[in-house]
Amino acid sequence: MTLKGSRKKNRKYRTDKGAFLSVAVIVLILVAVLGVRCVGLYEDIQGYRATEAQLSGDIAEEEERSQELSDYEEYVGTDEYIIEMARNKLGLVFDGEILFRQSGED
Repeated sequence: MTLKGSRKKNRKYRTDKGAFLSVAVIVLILVAVLGVRCVGLYEDIQGYRATEAQLSGDIAEEEERSQELSDYEEYVGTDEYIIEMARNKLGLVFDGEILFRQSGED
């Protein structure tokens, strides 16, 4: 009986060892796959951070441009702008002003 009983224990030990080895291999494979996926996600995050920094810079530039356009819009509504355009495009001259032209101009 002792011989037969020890065979059953030995067989059970081998089965448990095989099952443990199978589970260990599966766990290692899962860890490797998750590790590779984590590295890929980390690279994606770095790319998104770079894009975010670039877009933040673009937003700042566009806000500055918007402010410049707003200032220009205010300037266009002033009498100073109207007088300047009348002088440049229509040749406006106020009373008492003397207009000097170079000899090659019309």
